[in-house]
Amino acid sequence: APTVPPSTGGQPLIVPFATGFGQLTFVTNAGDGSGDLYAVVKVGRILKVTKGESVPPSPWLDISDRNVAGGEQGLLGLAFHTDFESNGRFFVDYTDLDGHDVVAEFTGAADGTADPASEKVLLSVADPFPNHNGGMLAFGPDGGPPEGAGGVCAAPEP
Repeated sequence: APTVPPSTGGQPLIVPFATGFGQLTFVTNAGDGSGDLYAVVKVGRILKVTKGESVPPSPWLDISDRNVAGGEQGLLGLAFHTDFESNGRFFVDYTDLDGHDVVAEFTGAADGTADPASEKVLLSVADPFPNHNGGMLAFGPDGGPPEGAGGVCAAPEP
């Protein structure tokens, strides 16, 4: 069991990293040692957050123009390439406007944000139902490529 510092009166100490977010689907770091976190928002935006900040005024990546968000659909996953610090590559999982599950690669822009025009669709799978969407992406122990999957239903979908 985790130990609780005595100064908290026996209650777990939770210190917010940042505040002011809505519809978060995932939070991660780039593995680059910066300490920044990347907040994935269902509506199609990724926000780069530095400790102590609230919602940044503009997103690090905005793909809301090609992403449908509602129910279990939206921008659902993010994985940074294992060499992101030098190559700027990262991968997302989202639901496109046709309801397809998409895994795409993007790269960073010169201004320190991500370039939405750099999208390279790696996988697009027709999904006739808006539920049972996964989205988690992660690199395997060998360092490549990112993998993810949605849910599976044994019964016919609604």
